Amino acid sequence: MDTQDSLSGGLDSNLGLYDADASNFDARLASDSMDVEDGGGARSSTRVDGNFGADDSDQALATGDEDEGDDDDGDAATDDDLSVLMRAWVNERSSPEILEYEGAAMENLMELVDFQTQKMATQPSALGNILKMDADRVKYLVRSYLRTRLSKIEEHARHYIKDVQYRERLSQNELEYAKGYVELEERHARRSFLDQLPPHLRGLDDVTADGLEMVSKPDLEAAVFCRVRSTVGEFQFEASEAPIVMKRNNIFITRYSIIRNLLEDGKVELI
Repeated sequence: MDTQDSLSGGLDSNLGLYDADASNFDARLASDSMDVEDGGGARSSTRVDGNFGADDSDQALATGDEDEGDDDDGDAATDDDLSVLMRAWVNERSSPEILEYEGAAMENLMELVDFQTQKMATQPSALGNILKMDADRVKYLVRSYLRTRLSKIEEHARHYIKDVQYRERLSQNELEYAKGYVELEERHARRSFLDQLPPHLRGLDDVTADGLEMVSKPDLEAAVFCRVRSTVGEFQFEASEAPIVMKRNNIFITRYSIIRNLLEDGKVELI
């Protein structure tokens, strides 16, 4: 087997870790629970506040209903596992870095789907088709969530396994995949060209004298849209600007690094 086949075969083997997680999703939901809410129910009309001049580059949008701004509890208290995973999926797709793995929600949904799979066999065909369609939606959500994280791991695998903070965000399967990916990538590079170079030029994680690193990192300065889930109050976007009051349901566009901690605390969500 040549180098390219070895690399492809190794990646296919590691990808099985994800397929094993997702393959159990042949149906979804417990017997009569787990309703999906579209958009959180009825809401009042949206208003756009502020101007859009050059001075407001990091808070170009500020929307929402101020009457709801004092509701700090948001919808966190009523979140079920499906809502948690849906929010994690959107956040994962919108953020430049890999986020915390929602292992508890994934495990609970898998158990519910397994139960529903057994129940579907005893249902009339019409009801069974409805349940299967609902299950397919969850299967899509789960697979997309896992593959989004997989894509990020492949893009910055070496950085994620070196940084303790990021390693703790990965599931055990993801960590094993990242390590296997780095090993296969390094083996392929060495067999292809690195072994032909002088020893001092064979490193894959060197840092130049001016601080330039070979290992790629997520761009934490990328622009993102975020919605405020619970009122934050005055928040300093930029040191040179006046604080902005962040109320529930307001929407902002800013650099990811600015709202990174708010996202981790669950006070905002990406959109």
